[in-house]
Amino acid sequence: MQISSLMYPSIHAKLKGMYAQKLKKADLEELLKQNTTTQAIALLKSLNENFKPLEDNPRRIKIKILLDNMLIHDIQKIAFLLNHTEKEIFFQFISLYEIKCIKSIFRKLSSGSVLNEQTIELENWPSQLFKNLKGISEVKTYQEFLKFIEKTRYKPIFQKCKDKIDEINIFQLENQLDKFYFQEMMKIAKKHNHKLEDMLGKQIDLNNMIWLYRVKENGNFSKEQLRDILMDDFYHLKKSELESLLATEHPKEWKEILQATYYGKSIHFDDIRNLEEQVNQYLYQLYKKCFKGNIFDISVIYAYINMIELENNDIMNIVEGIRYHLSREEIRKKLL
Repeated sequence: MQISSLMYPSIHAKLKGMYAQKLKKADLEELLKQNTTTQAIALLKSLNENFKPLEDNPRRIKIKILLDNMLIHDIQKIAFLLNHTEKEIFFQFISLYEIKCIKSIFRKLSSGSVLNEQTIELENWPSQLFKNLKGISEVKTYQEFLKFIEKTRYKPIFQKCKDKIDEINIFQLENQLDKFYFQEMMKIAKKHNHKLEDMLGKQIDLNNMIWLYRVKENGNFSKEQLRDILMDDFYHLKKSELESLLATEHPKEWKEILQATYYGKSIHFDDIRNLEEQVNQYLYQLYKKCFKGNIFDISVIYAYINMIELENNDIMNIVEGIRYHLSREEIRKKLL
């Protein structure tokens, strides 16, 4: 099963046309200068008509829904351009958002939160793309939740813990969902596209680092449990380096090991506190290089969607930073 490359120049042109309508770096710099949320929203409305439905001082959830809808609209336009085989690959890729919906609902059930005003946000993706999950935001019990999961490919993951689902470690469950996603995507990439494999491989390496760091900082896990959270598709990160990370308990040694890896030339592991921001910046540049290059294959679609997701995060970080009166320096640290 091969992927056609004949149609990608026109798809790439379409993507560039779509991207031309997004906010530019200069627009975000201007947004950062605003003093109030009302001023920030007024500027967004003047820069892009997609923001016009927002109220003058909208809640965070309203902005998030609007940005999600813009991304969903892009996804629907892209899917229309693909052939059957490419759509299968594309929908495997965007299943990441399906997993995010499942995670959000499960977290709320686990915390005992009432699914009230946030229902719209949680139902947004299922109602438009993942029809098998439509209505999942209304579940009130684990049993109702599991009925929805039975319709999905994630059923085996939840089957293992269904008898003690109310006692499960949420991080471990989410980790299993993420591992499943990346392993399935890597199978496709290895079969079809080296550039896609490269982006995924680097993302997997960096996720392994972040997951391991989170668990070592916040959990009491055995070495075997730590190993179980990691993905086996090592790319530039050597297995020996991961073993060293597993073995060390000292922050200084941890930083030295990470700094000596392939990624040490791009990411400063001496400042672990903002590791996730640095990883996002690294991946963003990776996606942007792929998107801006003369690449005519499905990897450019993967790059585009991930790039837009990260840019949307910047918009949210600026508006919310202004809302909570953070300094411009504090906000800028969170940006790409």
